[in-house]
Amino acid sequence: MAENSSDSKTRVISNEDYFAEVQRNLREGKEVRIRIKGNSMLPFIKDGDTVLLRAYQGQSLALGSNILAKDKNKFVFHRFVGKKNNQYILAGDGNLVLREYVEATDIIAIAYTHYPQDKDKTVAINRPWPRLRGLGWYHIRLLRRIAAKLAR
Repeated sequence: MAENSSDSKTRVISNEDYFAEVQRNLREGKEVRIRIKGNSMLPFIKDGDTVLLRAYQGQSLALGSNILAKDKNKFVFHRFVGKKNNQYILAGDGNLVLREYVEATDIIAIAYTHYPQDKDKTVAINRPWPRLRGLGWYHIRLLRRIAAKLAR
């Protein structure tokens, strides 16, 4: 297999291998930029956007932070929306019901910068306004669920 090739082929690797490499780089103190897959973070982060991560080292998490964590052997990139019984509650911005409960040891990284694929500017997502906006969106989930049912 050639290491360098003039044709740009996409290489597909498993999530396990991909996130093992992400975690290795984070442990080495590097920032890591990952591509978001899926729509669970709509409307703020879209499928194909990228985010810049820094390793979580046990520091206090600000409510509304976007974090990468492992939940039941799956990697999730969701918003930190609360804490209950020493567990961190995560929810995707686009999810109307689903929440994950993870331990501090399951948290891998915190996102600091969002790179929307359809815009030339970046968004500092770990600042107060983006966190507050995301929490507000989370707290109107009941209204969003009602509106979704009425729209059907």
